Amino acid sequence: MKLAQRLRDTLAARRPLPTGHQVVLHLGSQKTGTTAVQSWCREHTAELAAAGVTTRTTQPDIRAALDGWYDVARPGADQRLREFLDDAWRTSRSPGLFYSCESNTGPAFAPDSAELYPRIAENLAGIDRATDGVPRHVQFTVRGYAAFLESAYQQQLKHGKVVRFEELAGRVGSTLSWRGVVEELVRTFGAEHVTVYDYDRDRSGSRPLVGQILADALDRLGARGVEVGEEVSRRTNTRYTQRMADLSLDVLPLLRGSDERVAFHRFVTGALGRHPAPGDVPASFLDDGAVSALDERYAEDLAWVASVVELR
Repeated sequence: MKLAQRLRDTLAARRPLPTGHQVVLHLGSQKTGTTAVQSWCREHTAELAAAGVTTRTTQPDIRAALDGWYDVARPGADQRLREFLDDAWRTSRSPGLFYSCESNTGPAFAPDSAELYPRIAENLAGIDRATDGVPRHVQFTVRGYAAFLESAYQQQLKHGKVVRFEELAGRVGSTLSWRGVVEELVRTFGAEHVTVYDYDRDRSGSRPLVGQILADALDRLGARGVEVGEEVSRRTNTRYTQRMADLSLDVLPLLRGSDERVAFHRFVTGALGRHPAPGDVPASFLDDGAVSALDERYAEDLAWVASVVELR
């Protein structure tokens, strides 16, 4: 029965979507301005619609459409995503669609893997099936390994996962690389259909990263008259201070169930994150030598990325 259902889902996912449509897929990575991109789209829905672009950037809606998960590799998830996108075109009658979800590529790290985004191949295959037959372009942002590793670790604490930074860094620190991620993007969509953005690039005197991503997407979708200017949302997720991280490691092992972890997360971000005490400093876990070595590797990998796809 499961095999038959998967076959039906696969065949359904191959049905052609209406002609004349195109989609820009903003797929992440995590902690690289995705929240700001999504917020700006929600704040300019009417303006975008008037220019022929509809957006799907609300994460709870995307998760609900995929049956409570973001993973597109699960049986039937590709068809659900396809129906979600098709509904966006059908209800809006706009030819252009901008879709943004940093979680469809899977977790940045997994307990049983030393690779960055270890499930990206299966998830990109699902996105490929969900958008097959429609002109599409993928946007993906990378950032320096030291900052990304520390940020991803804080994200695990926010989700109530009790893990020491030394454990995570010991497992993935020597293998951190965006090369495999970019290779999978190119293998799935083609190099000409992928743009990679460097989160760490100095953009003084030019568009900020969020504005660049949005402007590029709207240009590809043929939107006219929509200006992405200084009103670009600068909303970011709360970054942990050292006190927040230390408290999380002390308290999380004592909590029972998801409700208590959610309540604790709200307390940490609300009471401590938005009202830091004097002397609070951003959480930091790597020494200067480790940061320097990771920065050197990132620079080398960026040069390789630029030789493969458009790097902005």
